Amino acid sequence: MTGPLVFSRRRFLQQAGAFSALSVAASLDKIGLSAASAQATDYKALVCVFLFGGYDSNHVLLPFDGYTAYNTVRSPATGLNIPQTGAGSMLQIAPTNTGGVRYGLHPSMTQMQALFAQNRLAVVANVGTLVEPLTRTTYRNRTGKAPQQLFSHSDQQQQFMTTISQASLTGVTGWAGRVADKVAWMNSPQATPMAMSFSGSQTFGNGTYSKMLALPTAGNFGFTGDSTTALPGSVAYERAAARSILLGALDANQMTQAAQRTMLGARDASTKLNPTINSADGTAIANAFTGVNSGLATQLRAVARVIRDRATFGHNREIFFVSIGGWDTHSGQMTGMATNLTQVSQAMAAFYQATVGLNIADKVTQFTMSDFNRTFKPNGTGTDHAWGGHHFVLGGAVQGGKLYGAFPNLALAGPDDTSSEGRWIPTTSMEQYAATMASWFGVVPADIAQIFPNLYRFPTANLGFV
Repeated sequence: MTGPLVFSRRRFLQQAGAFSALSVAASLDKIGLSAASAQATDYKALVCVFLFGGYDSNHVLLPFDGYTAYNTVRSPATGLNIPQTGAGSMLQIAPTNTGGVRYGLHPSMTQMQALFAQNRLAVVANVGTLVEPLTRTTYRNRTGKAPQQLFSHSDQQQQFMTTISQASLTGVTGWAGRVADKVAWMNSPQATPMAMSFSGSQTFGNGTYSKMLALPTAGNFGFTGDSTTALPGSVAYERAAARSILLGALDANQMTQAAQRTMLGARDASTKLNPTINSADGTAIANAFTGVNSGLATQLRAVARVIRDRATFGHNREIFFVSIGGWDTHSGQMTGMATNLTQVSQAMAAFYQATVGLNIADKVTQFTMSDFNRTFKPNGTGTDHAWGGHHFVLGGAVQGGKLYGAFPNLALAGPDDTSSEGRWIPTTSMEQYAATMASWFGVVPADIAQIFPNLYRFPTANLGFV
């Protein structure tokens, strides 16, 4: 049986670890670090914005120069055309590193266009899951190794979150969780978990020892049945009593003990995080999000509050996961994409402005991920599952105003197409994309190689966008 399918005492103990102050210290020891080691003195945060459903990035980053190649396949007659000029046309951008070649963004992304012009937004072209570099020839004649379960929503979501392209192994650890394992020493030994999701439980932030907290954007974070009474001090007394019981009566059985420590960690984390989750935004955050109230914006607003209160949690490094769904556009793509892209552009820009107001814009980097791109060739009023696509990186430390990677040749059955529908073979691997951010986050080269074991197969380990 493969590793992820084997439930063992050791695996249980690993998965239960690194969730409380006590287990964080134990985890540091396991990776060869002392809980007394010096913490980082700076601060950095990574914020993943996941677009669930496979978003059509052909609809988002368009060729302004060379528009004929786009217009030939997505002509006005298809109902999926973005005009080059005139009403509803693309928003022109001029990357500073493409020799004068111009591109366009979807007309709903006005905030992103402005941030690109300010050199705060970068576009990384044709990113996807890869085992090794592939060409149309090596893919089609199977002399090159392709990821398993291509074009499957659930599998490709996991492969983006893990950078592991074997379907049987994708549930083991997320790449951000493995990053958290390596930089755990940068936070206080009493810190709450480094990785936090405002979009439910996700593999992305789970490492061997580090575990991602799934948090609400409002309300109580804790156990079902926890008291919410308004009697003075009663909640605090109840929490203190429960903590004392768990800490003072650790079972001799190691599996039971691991579960107790996990519960203890959850109680400790909820005690610290609940006031922030339910706090007022404050001026910087409130001003940034004025009039921006989508579900994605609500998640990012909550992230901003946690970042604001980072010292309370003992954090010098933080990793966040937020998401927006609705990208599985087999039909009605023009309307659905316009709505979703408006929300993405507004929410990511508002969050960036919040980091400016908090004076940490150069310490926080947002980036997008998705299941996959969609076919360049329409299938009516929508598009089918595809592969390599374009992604955005935003923040004060981003070397923006540039296009990284290689924009695909838009010919159907051309050199970048797997078949004849416009399923682009990625020219930038997900490992390269993630490793670039991990390096900025503070992971040393030796650890980068462990976190991303296939990275050596690609010519560039660091793409340089941050």
